[in-house]
Amino acid sequence: MKRWRAASLAAVAALVLSACGGTGGSSGKSGGDKEELLVWVDNTRTPAAQEYKKAHPDLKIRIVTVPPDAGYVPTKVSLANRTKSGWPDVVFLTNPAEAATLASDKFGYAAPLDDLVPKSVREGFAPGSLDTCTFSGKTYCLRNDIAPTVLWYDASLMKKYGYEVPKTWAEYEQVGLKAAEDHPGTIVGAINGKYGAGTYFGSSGCPTRDTLSLTEVRIDLTQQTCGRVADLLQPMAKAKAVTTVVPTDPAFAKLGKENKILMLPGPAWFGDFMFGPAFKIPKGRIAAAPMPTWPGETKPFAGQVGGGAFLVSAHAGDRTKEAVDLVRWMTTDVALQAKQPTYPAFTAAARKWGEAKAKDPYYASDPMPALTAAANALRPGFGAVRFEADWQASFNDTVGKAADSGGSLRKALTSWQDKLDAAAKTSEYTVG
Repeated sequence: MKRWRAASLAAVAALVLSACGGTGGSSGKSGGDKEELLVWVDNTRTPAAQEYKKAHPDLKIRIVTVPPDAGYVPTKVSLANRTKSGWPDVVFLTNPAEAATLASDKFGYAAPLDDLVPKSVREGFAPGSLDTCTFSGKTYCLRNDIAPTVLWYDASLMKKYGYEVPKTWAEYEQVGLKAAEDHPGTIVGAINGKYGAGTYFGSSGCPTRDTLSLTEVRIDLTQQTCGRVADLLQPMAKAKAVTTVVPTDPAFAKLGKENKILMLPGPAWFGDFMFGPAFKIPKGRIAAAPMPTWPGETKPFAGQVGGGAFLVSAHAGDRTKEAVDLVRWMTTDVALQAKQPTYPAFTAAARKWGEAKAKDPYYASDPMPALTAAANALRPGFGAVRFEADWQASFNDTVGKAADSGGSLRKALTSWQDKLDAAAKTSEYTVG
């Protein structure tokens, strides 16, 4: 599981400004040895990298396990830019949004992969999954895993209360309001930070972070795709059918232990990493359905909350071919990806990964049909941005506060727009 950890806008801005020394090219050294392939990965990816190293004894590879903390990789790359040495040839990002920083002209770290990875390979990834890596038509990373959202629900509680799994957001609202009235304390969703913004606003297609290029972003919360989310959540927030408690908070786990989580739209990794381990919901109860369909549409779209990505350094020079080969193997090898903990971005690997998931006794029914549908229905326009932390924080400061206080969510969108505009401009974007 990979979670997006918050980092302050000031810190990110400082990183960008300090990175002026790195403007791409292949000069300088990655590690201390010109022929050494330097690879930075998190703890989860380290065994796979070591497996690759063992299979290539002719290559000199140094693997460094780095923390998954937000801002860590950009900080270290910024320092390498200053000294013009020490760049990793390959880096794994637990927060794909940082690709927007590392690919920027001021950092000059990420190498475009379009001429290095065949189109046939890139087309093997889930539709839209590489959009996070793409700026002005150039692909700067390959996704390791993705986190499409589905409608998780407690099948036992739904049956006990006599509710049908909703297929539309209108039906979802009806069930949520009825459950809140008939079974006080029961919730059907969480709207804190990325869990609300990525799930509800992301699936609706509200342009809160639509990257047009590395320097231009579209933010327009006056769109109907934003207003309909506010209208959906308003009555449920008032009835306490949705909560602003973050799902990773112990207070949220208490809801699970007390059988108060009826439904929870959320990312694919919630299935394995939240309902059982965190919420303590026994096996045989949790199931997954596609996200509900928005008004006026015939197809359900998924939002995104998480995932990881691999980048190749523009400074790799003679090591570029080897670096690309490692990244390609790490992201597309079916046998390897089938063993990883979260939903693979590579479609063939996801199918293999899903074979075990379909038989997992924890679930009330096979979750793979819903997960597969979600992976193939990622809503476009959810880009990697350099103001990721403020995107989350500003949501809580505006929409979240309005939900808590009984204020107007429609009016809160105006405040969120202002904060997003300011954050984008501080991160040197033109807001379109």
